[in-house]
Amino acid sequence: MIIEIDPASPEPWLVARAAETLRRGGVAIIPTDTVYGLACGISHGRAIERIYSLKEMDPKKPLSLLVGDMTEVGTYARGVTTPYFRLMKRVLPGPYTFIFEASPEVPKIMLRKRRTIGLRMPDHPITLALLAALDEPLLTTSVRTPDDHWVIDPIEIESAYDQRVDLVVDGGPLVATPSTVVDLSGDLPVLVREGKGDVAALELFEG
Repeated sequence: MIIEIDPASPEPWLVARAAETLRRGGVAIIPTDTVYGLACGISHGRAIERIYSLKEMDPKKPLSLLVGDMTEVGTYARGVTTPYFRLMKRVLPGPYTFIFEASPEVPKIMLRKRRTIGLRMPDHPITLALLAALDEPLLTTSVRTPDDHWVIDPIEIESAYDQRVDLVVDGGPLVATPSTVVDLSGDLPVLVREGKGDVAALELFEG
């Protein structure tokens, strides 16, 4: 099933419909401020397993958490110092992924011998509206082709995934630019990937 939601001003009744699919343990494909992503609620273990299967991913590979509120950061991440919290508050919502040590609140199925988790708060009206309608973060991973290219057209996405997901949210075509990834789990910040997010805005890597 595919539903079209206005990416600039999401219709509340359509957002509620998509949120209900996720709340019931469904797997959806949703737009973000970078690329489209497979998503499910973090409390639904079977949905998480479906996402790994859909992408034919090694279960040891990490997925990211989408949060809609800064208060959730401290719930799911450890080692969020005051300077790091202020940094995230300054640049989020935005196209950044911040890696922290995972807290005990992160489902064990998401860790698989890992201790870290990536946190995102995408600057996209549909994503933020969905997160506001739910009572938990979303687990997500980017939608890619078998040869590892991003799929950014929702019509192509629906055709490729057909009946394998419960819902495709059409927020229009996107420009495929991944998030900037910063590892804050160690003693010093590490720039893992420079993407859409402005590295200079982080004020961590000058010089």
